[in-house]
Order: sequence, then structure tokens, then C-alpha cells
Amino acid sequence: MINYKRRKKLLVGLLLAVTILIGTSLNSFAASNDAWTEAAQTEAAKNGSFEKWSKKWDNLKDDWTQISLTPGANATELNFGWYSKDTDSNPKIKIGKHSDLNDAKELKVVSTSAVKGYRSNKATATGLQENTTYYYSYIKNGRWSQPMIYKTQNTKNFSFIYVGDPQIGSSSRNKATGSLKKQGQDLGCRNDGFNWNNTLNLALSISPKASFILSAGDQVQSRDKKTKNPLYTGNEIEYAAFLSADVLKSVPIATTIGNHDSLSKNYFFHFNNPNTSDLGRTNAGGDHYYTYGNTLFIMLNTNNRNIAEHKEFIERAVYENPNTKWRIVTVHHDIYGSGEHSNEPKIVSLRYNLISIFEKNNIDIVLAGHDHTYSRTFLLKGGRIQRDKMLTGDEFDEYFEGDKSVDNRYNAYLSSVADKDAIKDSNKLSEVVNPEGILYITANSATGSKYYELVDNQQAYIAKRWQRNVPTFSVINIAGNRFTIDTYRTDTMKKIDNTFAIVKTDKN
Repeated sequence: MINYKRRKKLLVGLLLAVTILIGTSLNSFAASNDAWTEAAQTEAAKNGSFEKWSKKWDNLKDDWTQISLTPGANATELNFGWYSKDTDSNPKIKIGKHSDLNDAKELKVVSTSAVKGYRSNKATATGLQENTTYYYSYIKNGRWSQPMIYKTQNTKNFSFIYVGDPQIGSSSRNKATGSLKKQGQDLGCRNDGFNWNNTLNLALSISPKASFILSAGDQVQSRDKKTKNPLYTGNEIEYAAFLSADVLKSVPIATTIGNHDSLSKNYFFHFNNPNTSDLGRTNAGGDHYYTYGNTLFIMLNTNNRNIAEHKEFIERAVYENPNTKWRIVTVHHDIYGSGEHSNEPKIVSLRYNLISIFEKNNIDIVLAGHDHTYSRTFLLKGGRIQRDKMLTGDEFDEYFEGDKSVDNRYNAYLSSVADKDAIKDSNKLSEVVNPEGILYITANSATGSKYYELVDNQQAYIAKRWQRNVPTFSVINIAGNRFTIDTYRTDTMKKIDNTFAIVKTDKN
């Protein structure tokens, strides 16, 4: 069941007017105008599942010490990250092939001061063999945890799950606020955590041998925008819900830094990303990359708009991995999307600064989030900014919010950023062989914590887009010279787009 509130100023004005007339205070309710998915009303919540989760959540919400698994530098490595309390002076983790861990080896742990009362611990397992079952355990609250399972997968023919904007806690805007703000956040995290678990479980039912999960950013909702406090802890309950997913105890997750993650360091404290760099850095961390099989995955922190740093990092990653068949970049901001953010001048400017770098470095696919809607582009190359048609951010907002009537100038801007001339193949094919351009995908919300609308006028560069206010996920398969993507809605498990494939012949 979807609770839908239109994102329009007119509606807000009407709500305020009604409030004044009936004498009801708005202080008791969040001021959200976006759609969201209420977990208790979903099919997954039937048969008491939501009630069971709610009891489990009561024990999890204050647990900041849940472990995270992230891909290592390559498929032979696995990275771990977790909090321990300051009182736990000896953080340890071990991994082995036997379920009783009698063959386990302890890993070197690097421990640093994190948020107040906690330390951040990071370790890397190396020399892992593919198609092998491992067991690991770490010291949690002074005791070894129960052994948990991690299975390595095939590297020649592999799949991964692609999701966008879990943004745990965002649905709290639809819960009680004011004096009950903390309670609202608790309920929002409970709601979004249930949906997050459900999405990942469904994704693994489609792709049970997925090598990892890839998130295009905004793992959580809250950050301190006023002070930009790097040691902010108001979102730790949101990280608790994010890391609560059982799937994440056995499948690593590669995360991109979203605008909701960027301002605080607890993202950096929780996740042990491989090949990290000071390039593209914000409080949450910088650009990083890893390889898996024949594919190079480059993760850019586009909250840092220093394009020269991103260029340097991409070139370094490509130079160090020249023989990979596929090159996939993940950014949070959807530079070729079709949601409410996609036409914003700051996003458009980011687009034109990045695409020439992508093209020069032979990037094949760019994955993004941010707009909480699904879209897939045609194959694109050579998009160029038309500076005489550009708007400032303030000018765009006036048009978009209805403060200024649509006119020829606004339409000229929208037409110029639709990049019709960048389309290299406008045929709506399900398979493209040796494409000249780059494929850009934007992920919808994986949890339904918040949805945005599609823009009224579909951009020329869009081949397919979708928004039904239902969480979605994508399964991406890479088998040698073939890349495919399938995207599913969680309520019916039907595809929202046809299977799309890119094939490279041996000569490419």
C-alpha cells in the first residue's frame, strides 16, 4: 500500500489552509510531500512478519556494532568493518573453512577512534578461493559472535544486485515529529529496515549466487546540515537498520557516497572500502575502486565537485587495471536521469564535466541513484553543454516550483539538456553489439522510504523510465563479453523493463 503525497507547492498551501480552518497543529506530523511505502501494509508483512520484525527491531535499534562486508580489492579478498565499544580493548576477527572455526586464522585489525564511545575496526581477508564456503566470527561485546557464512562465487560468469537510495529513516517524515521526533525516526527506521530486508531477500531469490550488492548511495537519511559535524551520531539508528539485513552478513555490499551520507564520518567508520583515495574526498571518504572478474568498478564521490580529482582517480584506476573487459562507474547523482533532480543546473553541469572523462577512458556503463525513479538511456556519446541556454540554479527553481511561468527560455533550456545529438542508437533494441556510446542507468528507491516523480517531459536521451511508487532492484549479469540488466518491482516480482544486453565481440 502506498501513501502518496504530491510534491507540489499548491498542495502544501492547501494543507496549511485546511489546518488553519480546522485548528489542527501541523507540528505533530512530518512535512513530506513524497510518496512512500508503508511496510505494515505490504504483501511481505502478512502472516505476522512485520510484527516479528518489530520485536527484532527493538533489540537491534541501539546496536551500533553490526558488521559490514564490502568487496575487497579483487575477488580473492573480502573487507570487514565494524564498531566496537571503547571498553572492548581487543577487537578481533577470524575466518576459516570449517563451521566450527577450528582452522580459522585471525586477521590483522586496524582500529581507530570513531564516534563518541566507539572505535572503528577494519580487516581484510586475502587469498580467498572462488566457489568456496567460509565461516567468520568477530568479537562483539567482549564475546565471539556465532559463526557466519560467506560463499565466494564464480568470477568468469557472475551477477550482482544493483539498488538505489535505501535512505533508511526517510519515511520518518511521515511519522510523528516535533516533541516525538526521536520516536518518528525509530518508526521510520523500523519501516524502512523491514522493506530493505525484503528487497534484498527477493533479490537473492532471483540471483542466489550474487557476488555482491551495489548501492548507488544514500544509505541513510539524516545528517547535520547546519554544523556539518563529522562525528554526528543522529543517524546511527539508521545505520543499525541498514546493517540489520540478514543478507548483508553473507553478501558484501559496495556503496557509493550519497549526499545524505557525505557530511558525517560514520559512513567511513562503518564501511571498509577497497583502494580508497583522498581524491574526491568529503567527510564520508573519497573515490575508490575494485575489480571482480573481468570488470573494473569505479565508485566516485560526486558530492565533491572537484572534477580534476575525479579525472585523476579514473585515469589511475584504468591505468592500474588495463586489461579489464568492462568498466563500470557508479555515481550517486543521476547525470542522465529522468526524475525531479535530473534537469537541475548543478546536476547538468556535473554531467558535462564528467562525460568527456568517461568517454576518453572507455567507460561502458554508469550506474546512479539520487532521483528515486528508474530510467535507462539510449547509448550516449558526445553530449555538449549549450552555455547560452543554461539557467542558474535560482532561475531553474523559480520555473520548477511554479513561481515563474514556463516560457521560451525555460523550454530552450530543457531542450538543450535533453542531449538529442548525443544519442548513438535510438532504436529501442533489447541488445546492442559493440556500442559506440555509454549506457546510463538510474535506480529507483530500494526501500520505498521516499519516491520522486518523473519529470513531465521525457528527455530525448531516455529509452525507458518507470515510477509506480514500489521498491525495485536490478540484477546485473556479466558473462565474458555479455552484460545484461533486469529490473524487478518487489510487489509482483515482474520486470519493469525488458532485459537489456550489451555484447562486445572479441575484437573490442
